[in-house]
Amino acid sequence: MGRIRNENRFSAADAFALVSGALVGLAAGVLAGSAMGRVNAHRIKRALARWRDRPRRVVWSAEEAERLEAAVLDALRRDVVLARRPIRVSVLGEGLVELTGRVNHTAEVGLAGDIVEGVEGVDTVLNHLLVAGVDPSTVEVPGPKTPRAARG
Repeated sequence: MGRIRNENRFSAADAFALVSGALVGLAAGVLAGSAMGRVNAHRIKRALARWRDRPRRVVWSAEEAERLEAAVLDALRRDVVLARRPIRVSVLGEGLVELTGRVNHTAEVGLAGDIVEGVEGVDTVLNHLLVAGVDPSTVEVPGPKTPRAARG
């Protein structure tokens, strides 16, 4: 006849695998529980109420784009240095603003981006400002030649 295997025997390796698997599962559960925090019916109802009462925008309109552009321009005008730079503001979409033009120092590029990011309604800033004398691709930007502060 053939050999009979003894498959019903429980070895020490099986016990080690069972205990280590249980410990890994317990550790994963503790980590997931601490990351998620306590979840109960009251917290779920509160989260659903916040989600239901969130502000909603139905359609992004040209009027809203103009309002956002005006708010960004006002924020740039409030800065003494950037008010003198030929910076153009374009609203490309909901919360998406593009800056083009020239500035005199590399610090002004970051300053302009920080100011525009602080405006309510701006989510993303495409900062395409060039530094005069540093960027070889500096081109003339069409538009008024007088500084923004002088235009009023």
